[in-house]
Amino acid sequence: MVSAKIQAAKIRKIIKARCPTVSVRMDTGTAGEWININGSKDEFGRFTKKEKKCLDTFGIETGLGGGALLMTDEKEFLIKNERVAQDRSKFKHWYDCLHSA
Repeated sequence: MVSAKIQAAKIRKIIKARCPTVSVRMDTGTAGEWININGSKDEFGRFTKKEKKCLDTFGIETGLGGGALLMTDEKEFLIKNERVAQDRSKFKHWYDCLHSA
């Protein structure tokens, strides 16, 4: 099993390569396994239009407020499917697989 810090580093590298202006960090405390993503628009972590579009290529929902979260089960899927961010048109099922119940 890969440690949470190694997973966070891989995810940060994947996301920052495509969206360099967002902040990608491990959450703290009991939510330490989660990845917290914040935008650069303002002090509340809101995303710019460009950041929203970029994160959408990963299937990450940005919502109306500031920030987004990747939970434990989503991290492994993102790492395994890194190529999806390079050409999402070939992987239209990406979002559905990531968010299916």
